[in-house]
Amino acid sequence: MNTLHAKKCAKCPAEFNITESDKKFYEKMDVPEPTLCPECRYKRRLAFRAERNLYTRKCSATDKAILSMYDENAPFPVYEISYWWGDKWDAMDYGQEFDFERPFFEQFEELMNKVPRMNLIQERNENSEYTNCVSNLKDCYLLFSSDYNRDCYYGIWTLYSNDCMDNLIIQKCELTYESIFSNNLYNCIFAIQSSTCRDSAFIMDCKNCSDCFMCTGLRGKQYCIQNVQYSKEEYEKFRTQYPISSHHNFSSFKAQFLEIMKGAVHLYMRRNGRIDNSTGNFLTDTMNCEECFEILNSKDCKYVQGGFDDKDCMDCSYVQGELGYETCECVPMPFNSRFNVNSYSGSDLTYCDSCMNNCRDCFGCIGLKQKQYCILNKQYTKEEYEALLPKIIEHMRKPIQGEGHADAWLFGEFFPGSISPFAYNESNAIDFFPLSKEEAIAQGYKWKEEVVKNVIPQLYTIPNDITEVTDEILTQVLTCEATGKNFKIIPQELKFYRQMGLPIPRTCPEARQCERMKFRTSRSLHDRSCTQCGTELRSVYNIDDPRKVFCEKCYLESVG
Repeated sequence: MNTLHAKKCAKCPAEFNITESDKKFYEKMDVPEPTLCPECRYKRRLAFRAERNLYTRKCSATDKAILSMYDENAPFPVYEISYWWGDKWDAMDYGQEFDFERPFFEQFEELMNKVPRMNLIQERNENSEYTNCVSNLKDCYLLFSSDYNRDCYYGIWTLYSNDCMDNLIIQKCELTYESIFSNNLYNCIFAIQSSTCRDSAFIMDCKNCSDCFMCTGLRGKQYCIQNVQYSKEEYEKFRTQYPISSHHNFSSFKAQFLEIMKGAVHLYMRRNGRIDNSTGNFLTDTMNCEECFEILNSKDCKYVQGGFDDKDCMDCSYVQGELGYETCECVPMPFNSRFNVNSYSGSDLTYCDSCMNNCRDCFGCIGLKQKQYCILNKQYTKEEYEALLPKIIEHMRKPIQGEGHADAWLFGEFFPGSISPFAYNESNAIDFFPLSKEEAIAQGYKWKEEVVKNVIPQLYTIPNDITEVTDEILTQVLTCEATGKNFKIIPQELKFYRQMGLPIPRTCPEARQCERMKFRTSRSLHDRSCTQCGTELRSVYNIDDPRKVFCEKCYLESVG
């Protein structure tokens, strides 16, 4: 690891190490060492990202009713995407001089509350309005953080897939339901950490399998039930005898399989493809990636969560690009990106928010398109910009006196959570770092009170088997068995259940998503040993986790 020295986090009791390679990266990015530990830095970034909020409100420019990730009480204007990208307004009109008598972040927050924001983050979509943080979708609904999909519904991190529903972290799949961290699936149901499988249900850690049911850890198998080999005739007889089109059967098999999974072997970190010199979890084709999670096709990264095609990045979340530090939700990420959110393409941006379309050499800007040499949305010449910027950074390096000002307000730190456009419980931070209202406020975040809607009693009895369900269900208001909230079945959804032979769910999409999120392990590594041979490991499963966690050697000996 080549540790140079240890530091104590300024936010929590944790200690963290600064290594020789860390120091070289900070020097390359021209930033000081961080004051917070990796987890606190990550939580702070996630507080600026919200993917699943969909509110109804009016466009601040046209008064048109729109969907938005910001509710009607947001302190800044919100424009419909097409209007935001149009030429009827200019973010440069909100430019302001930098005031050396005031903290930078105070001035940036002031600018944030004036510049219009896009209602949703969408690009090149067709008939996919109810989505966010997405691109290249066609006929998709309630899909988030997803790209290049057709006819997909109720999912997060779905890539290059067709006709899929209720999934989390899948790619190149078709006719796939309730699957997690899987790829290249066809006609699969509840497939966990599996790849290149077809015509299977309730499988975990299976590869190159077909016609398997209630199985774990298989390789290249067919016609297996609970890891026991059957003939084709025996297998098909069982599946016909106990159809999962029945809600009773489906629920029973799922409960049994969850128990089977508890006793299954788990590799100390989950990965697909080739993994070279990398640590973390849910990695696909990575090289020299340290403590990274849910990334693919990436190299030379550290502390990156949710990314693809990344190179030479540290402390980034939901990005695609090269040379980035403390940046969140930038796909593609500006080259040489420091402390940015929601900014796409371009280069050499620092402390920018929602700067699009190839902006370059900008500092502290919001909502710009194809601009260069700007500070706080004010235009400068190249010479003026290069003279002023070092003075601003030097101003930001000086400790700020007064209540509410701390090291987190200095240059080299990400935006303070207090100026996020989202409340903590609206943001992705709540998914990985749950806090109570009191805890969130004490840590400087905002909190949004939930609006309790009147619940319409469910009068309709859902048939047990999908074969008994008529189109009448499309007119009915259902009540979620988990949350008590109302939800409805949409026509595309009903068509999918019928095609896949699946029962109507008794819980709403959000409750189902929360259940899938439980399969996401923590995004931190712990010291523990292999359950089989005792080899010391760095794993997402901590020492108190009762699951069987194997090193790679023991794991490969156990699967087949």
